[in-house]
Amino acid sequence: MSILNGQSLLAGALAGLTDTYSTLMSSSKSGTGLTLEDLTNLSSTTKLNLGKNSNFLQYLTANFNNIDKDGDGEITSKDMSQIMNTMQSRGMTYNELQTLCATGNCDNTLLSTVLTYFNKIDSNGDGRVTSEEITKFGINCEREEIEQKYKSFRASETSLFYNDGVEDDTSSVLDTLRPNLNSSSNS
Repeated sequence: MSILNGQSLLAGALAGLTDTYSTLMSSSKSGTGLTLEDLTNLSSTTKLNLGKNSNFLQYLTANFNNIDKDGDGEITSKDMSQIMNTMQSRGMTYNELQTLCATGNCDNTLLSTVLTYFNKIDSNGDGRVTSEEITKFGINCEREEIEQKYKSFRASETSLFYNDGVEDDTSSVLDTLRPNLNSSSNS
């Protein structure tokens, strides 16, 4: 397993959300934000422009009231910035990752790993994973792999290197470093 990049996973999810918001804003009736009616009554052109980003549309629709923090009936760019900053700092739930990464904006291998080990990655048990938790989990996995790999090496499998400073000298580096050892064994 390579070191997991939590920042890239969350950035991919949030980039998809931003792209979808921009696409939807092009068809907004008010021009200042998205209403629930804008989200539920899309033109065929807007649906075509969304392409496979329909998961983001579903996320915006299902979470409309949570995203519209000021309760004005519109999701504005300020509301979007706030929700994205919140997601970036507090992390994302399993369902948010599944929904927001399903469109291909995220590295599928990374997403699959994070979803598989979600409960282990969520080190504080708050039901969300942050970029830091994902990266820390990846580093810990790498460390464990290295420890397991080198745990099996034994001193008997190592060789003694010879000093290559002088061509004719066949004494080992250990003999050079500890000359008293040789003299006491020759007596």
